[in-house]
Amino acid sequence: MSWRVVYIENSDSLKLYLDNLKVTREDTEILIPLSDIHTIIIDNQQTVVTGRLINKLASYHILLIFCDDKHLPNIYALSPHSHHQSSKVLQKQQAWTSVQKEEMWQRIIQIKIYNQASVLSHLKKDTDVIQQIYALGDTVDTGDKTNREGHAAKLYFKTLFGSEFIRERDSFDGINSGLNYSYTVLRSAVVRSIAASGLHPAFGIGHKSQYNAFNLADDLIEPFRPIVDLWVYILVNKDDYLDRKTKQKLVHLLSTNKILIGNQKQTILNAINILIQSFIKGMNKENPDLLIYPANGISL
Repeated sequence: MSWRVVYIENSDSLKLYLDNLKVTREDTEILIPLSDIHTIIIDNQQTVVTGRLINKLASYHILLIFCDDKHLPNIYALSPHSHHQSSKVLQKQQAWTSVQKEEMWQRIIQIKIYNQASVLSHLKKDTDVIQQIYALGDTVDTGDKTNREGHAAKLYFKTLFGSEFIRERDSFDGINSGLNYSYTVLRSAVVRSIAASGLHPAFGIGHKSQYNAFNLADDLIEPFRPIVDLWVYILVNKDDYLDRKTKQKLVHLLSTNKILIGNQKQTILNAINILIQSFIKGMNKENPDLLIYPANGISL
């Protein structure tokens, strides 16, 4: 299935018209079938959304995101009843053992590190660094207790964006802003798929903060981060301001750009669903080898 991510910046209101999203701006109206929509991002604090539409979005399992005054996703509206056997799925999730979690987390971190090396290789960066990153991936232990993820990230970001680059969530330079925005939108898509699968997003396997309502989403986003890094590398410069056009391109890539997963080309949104379904199967069968993940799928 191919879905659309709808980005709303200039609109007076969003309403329901039959089974369509009705976008109104002054004298202009646009209708979009709800069956085509995966996510709606509202980046305009003046836009009015009707309760009737919100309830209908819930029945279609469409994620509604409201951005804050910094234009970053801030509020997620998603039905908690996205799966018909949510209680049964949740019971299995709660029964996962520490050993299962640590073994799956080891696999996820290895995938992330290998994909980071793949991005650098695709861009023909320093071959010595690429080999060092691959070596770090090869030595990830269960639960990544030796923090190979952190060591690889330092090498990776310095090589990708330059020796002076510092990855900071609170920085507003072009690159960090692009990464922050893209990660947050990607995280939203992961949250949506997790809820649709009946899992609880707060119960993670690697991320376990008591203050994080989306620990599991932060776990399962990891294999996809290097793909987003590549987009930002190509589309954004350090001194850029993250304008509307660039944000729209980054969002658009989620539903149009195809990557390789399970020997098939899929959009990022479809790939997220594939990974999450295989993740559930792997956890329930105590076999991390069942995880289907994006690898070497570097394309635009």
